[in-house]
Amino acid sequence: MEYNVEVKLLAITPDAENLAEQAGRLCYASGNKLGSSQDWLQTRIKQGHESLLEHVSATFYIKASRVVTHELVRHRIGSYSQRSQRYVKENQAEFITPPEITEGDSAKLALFNQAMESAWDSYRKLLEAGIKPEIARYVLPNACATEIICTWNFRELRHILKLRTAPSAQPEMRVVANLIQEILKKEAPKIFGDL
Repeated sequence: MEYNVEVKLLAITPDAENLAEQAGRLCYASGNKLGSSQDWLQTRIKQGHESLLEHVSATFYIKASRVVTHELVRHRIGSYSQRSQRYVKENQAEFITPPEITEGDSAKLALFNQAMESAWDSYRKLLEAGIKPEIARYVLPNACATEIICTWNFRELRHILKLRTAPSAQPEMRVVANLIQEILKKEAPKIFGDL
């Protein structure tokens, strides 16, 4: 299924795998063996020694629906900066249409589009009536497209990816998580290659 989402890696700890291994090797007084074993990090991860992954992090830009951002911020070990509907007027009706609605029955899509149009029309009318954006936004749907920047350490990212790429995860969230996973497997295969 195709969701109109965007995920970009903005920053990552330089030489993240080396730093994580260095942190872990300190625990075992084996710093002299740094880089000597390709699977050293994966062995520690399989043993449950994941605290060494908390020393490295990645920051992502994500454009998705507010449905997704509500799920993302539930991962408390992270830092988040989201486009504000309180201070920023929603001048353009931009929303995510789930492919589950666009596929098949055109009556379902018409119903969804009618709901979006009605919400945005109500929002505009409230603004025109002098209602502040922070109050007018109450009529806007969770389908609103939004932007968020998220920073997580690698331990939390592994946790997020295990939960949010699972078949039971919300479909749009699963798409976002899979995009993050693809990026991290390329950037830090010794840490994310098993996922």
